[in-house]
Amino acid sequence: MDEKVKELLERIRGTAGDTARAAGKKAGQMVDVAKLNVQLFDLNGEYSDILRQLGQVMVDTHRGCPPSGERVTDLLGRADETGERIAELKARIADLRQAQTCPACGAPCGREDKFCRACGREL
Repeated sequence: MDEKVKELLERIRGTAGDTARAAGKKAGQMVDVAKLNVQLFDLNGEYSDILRQLGQVMVDTHRGCPPSGERVTDLLGRADETGERIAELKARIADLRQAQTCPACGAPCGREDKFCRACGREL
């Protein structure tokens, strides 16, 4: 076989292997993002429930049934903790997507973007 043909085949094999590795890495990242999105969905539901309970405390207080101080403190603590966990998951997802999140509207933006694609705020 001609040396040039052999060299070309070796380059093709190398490129195909690199492409397959890159595709595998991207697929793995997509799976990781999907898992994090499921966790994020659950945490957002938990956070909404906490906010609903805090709203009920406010309505009950308005109606003359003041809550115990421990209940409000507990709910606020849970809200803070859950909010922090949500922010961490969003940051991990953005890292995996190699993107950044707009601090104003929460929209995903490219890593190199200077302005948010959704609201126009400077990043």
